[in-house]
Amino acid sequence: MLPPLKGVGRVMPEAGHTTEKLKRDVHEALKLWHNPRVEASPLDYLYLFQQIQSQGVDSPQQATNQIILRALEILAVDYREEADLLRLRFLDGKRMYQVASQLSLSEPTAYKKQRGALDRLTAALQELEAQAREAYQAELEKRLQLGPNVELIGVEESLEQLLKLLMSPGAPWLIAIEGLGGIGKTALASAVVRRPELSARFRAIAWVSAKQQDFVFGVGLTQPNRPALDVDALTDALLEQLGQPLSLVQSPQEKRLALSKLLKKEPHLIVIDNLETVIDYQILLPTLRDLANPGKFLLTSRHSLRAHPDVFCLSLEELTRADAVRLIRHEARVRGLPLLLNASEAQLQSIYAVVGGNPLALKLITGQISILSLSQVLENLKQAQGKEIDELYTYIYWQIWHALDPASQQLLLVMPLAQEGTLGQLAALCQLKIHELSQALRQLVTLSLVEVRGSLEDRRYTIHRLTETFLLNEAIRWQLLL
Repeated sequence: MLPPLKGVGRVMPEAGHTTEKLKRDVHEALKLWHNPRVEASPLDYLYLFQQIQSQGVDSPQQATNQIILRALEILAVDYREEADLLRLRFLDGKRMYQVASQLSLSEPTAYKKQRGALDRLTAALQELEAQAREAYQAELEKRLQLGPNVELIGVEESLEQLLKLLMSPGAPWLIAIEGLGGIGKTALASAVVRRPELSARFRAIAWVSAKQQDFVFGVGLTQPNRPALDVDALTDALLEQLGQPLSLVQSPQEKRLALSKLLKKEPHLIVIDNLETVIDYQILLPTLRDLANPGKFLLTSRHSLRAHPDVFCLSLEELTRADAVRLIRHEARVRGLPLLLNASEAQLQSIYAVVGGNPLALKLITGQISILSLSQVLENLKQAQGKEIDELYTYIYWQIWHALDPASQQLLLVMPLAQEGTLGQLAALCQLKIHELSQALRQLVTLSLVEVRGSLEDRRYTIHRLTETFLLNEAIRWQLLL
């Protein structure tokens, strides 16, 4: 968790312009090396700058100089002369003719070498920035247990709009991503919290998932007569994630007061995922309003909050035909399906004609094509034309279910009991041998039925909420009748 930052950095430039802009900004930073009156750094959009300021370096000049020094140290490993030239010219403040004389160069050659040195210093800084961002994302993903970092297609504008809303120091304090099941709400929220720019805006980020339904073994899915996430459960979850000590003797009121003091002291970003029932909103919204400002709450839900004027609602729509085709080709490339990747536009658009632009449905269909021919999948889909999205999902899941081998079915049936489970936990529940379990997992992952989360050393396995609903409403009941 990073300490608080003193300001909001600028967003990193567009990828196509990053190198040239960064080179100019590095040159400007070198020229400002001895200027103590610098109020804004030319490198303040870098995560490195935000990271150094989080360590208590308030001065923009000092933070900028630390970045330059780190890049020069890397440059000196393979390009000592270029690093020495830049140190003499900017850090020591020598004129170019003095630098040239000290390095036994002509002045024109020294200027030429300076241009090359700036190129290499920029490359070194880009590498440092990439490493810092990767480390930030790895820590964030581990702490928040985020899902896989997938490539988003067709929602680029929504992502940038959401980032702009979150980076703004003012209202709205409550933001809701809304849309149909499988439309990509959680994926969008996951993508935006991964943006390192947010570390300059918020003291910390927390993520809480609201479980809408309960599973009772031997009974199946039940609808509890209580909110999926009440104020006390939310308070406990946030205090734990934000590193605040919990005591068994603390009353709920004392815990809420502690959380309020924490969130009011410095801005935090709180994500509440799958907050979908009316009773949840009725219970939680008053509390969220009290806790927001200077921090923000980001909610995801199938239901709209447009009736609440203080909540900014960002609606996700289905993908366009063109974006749906892009998504199918992307999934085919990731899964190693060359025949689907090279399919004609007409073939792929025939999938869109039935499934529409729902990302999860398109991924499930792509998974089917990994074990069935495209013509078979299309023939099966013809029977689903005109169905509502919930019926379409059930139909697609049943098609996949019957294509699974027995071990994969056995594993999938226990997944609702082990969300975020380890390999060992899954093995204990499904009673498969390790080699059978591994083979079943590979098939389920290929078919987009299971997601792999966690770190390299701590793999966790989970299923989408719609997959869970299908299993608990349909597959398990069907199994019990056998």
